[in-house]
Amino acid sequence: MSQQPRTSSAPSPAPEAAPPTAVLTQMVYGFWVSRCLQIMAELDIADIIGDDPKTVEELAQASKTHAPSLRRLLRLVSGLGILHRDDKTERFRLTEMGQLLRKENPDSVYGSLRAHGLLISWQAWGDLSTALKTGQPTIDKFMGMPFFDYLAKDREVAEIFNTSMAAYQSLNAPAVVGAYDFSGAKSVVDVGGGTGTLLARILQAYPSIKGAIYELPHVKHEATAMLKELGLGSRTEVLEGDFFQSVPPGYDIYILSQIIHDWDDERSLRILSNIRAAMKPDSKLLIVETVLPGDNIPHFGNLYDMAMLVVVGGRERTGPEYTALAEKAGLRVQRVLPTHMPPSVVEIVPI
Repeated sequence: MSQQPRTSSAPSPAPEAAPPTAVLTQMVYGFWVSRCLQIMAELDIADIIGDDPKTVEELAQASKTHAPSLRRLLRLVSGLGILHRDDKTERFRLTEMGQLLRKENPDSVYGSLRAHGLLISWQAWGDLSTALKTGQPTIDKFMGMPFFDYLAKDREVAEIFNTSMAAYQSLNAPAVVGAYDFSGAKSVVDVGGGTGTLLARILQAYPSIKGAIYELPHVKHEATAMLKELGLGSRTEVLEGDFFQSVPPGYDIYILSQIIHDWDDERSLRILSNIRAAMKPDSKLLIVETVLPGDNIPHFGNLYDMAMLVVVGGRERTGPEYTALAEKAGLRVQRVLPTHMPPSVVEIVPI
């Protein structure tokens, strides 16, 4: 009589954690992964594939690349879960994650990959040691001028950067609207609001509110066109100006989204002071930024903080740092509302 194999109801042992050497080694080579994804975006591989799987030869011809070399890149990103290769047809299709590399995907990371894939971005990060020694951004010496001055002169780079910011805002905007109640406001101005992504989301959620974008002249045309295309032209205006000089007065809510982190404390205080001068007694200021949790806590904001150092000389801040900065401008942090995205909404009122 044959003996039946024994079965056990005991749980399988948990997989062993990778040793510290392996974990740290992955960190060392992490920038290789970033670079490969940036090139995927630069070559438009995801959009070339689209909804129809493609062979290496088809992708190489469309992207004007060397097929055997491209094959190696595709093997890498398929291992990352970006693509999937069918062994029978030898065609690559986009996975759910890979769909996020397509330009028109509402949750696309294409813009961020293109912006951070620019040579000047890599040069700035490559000179991080200088930024740590001087406290000054390193990108200036590769651009020949401060970052935002360069954007005003180079339309191609500005378009890549603005697309990146619009994509990031398209993810943050629903999170902000979900976290903050705008129903008590009649008017909102997004100071440095770019092409109007966040403002548009607010106005769509609150039909009774009128809004404005306050931006530099080179952004005005694109913002005006976008708001008109969304059917919000009659409820919005795009105002030209420099928030270091003044801010339009009389709005119920002022918004600074992804602005304060671009600047050091001195220039941030100048912006806040100008907004304080423009606010009514019952106005509110909403700072939409990543609020750092402090030491010993892994957080996306810590990476972004280093990016602010090398690119613009700005910084991310902790809650106490926002409180201290606001008080110097005659303002008070009333509450901090987390969102499901990295940024929080810091609600500030006049003292």
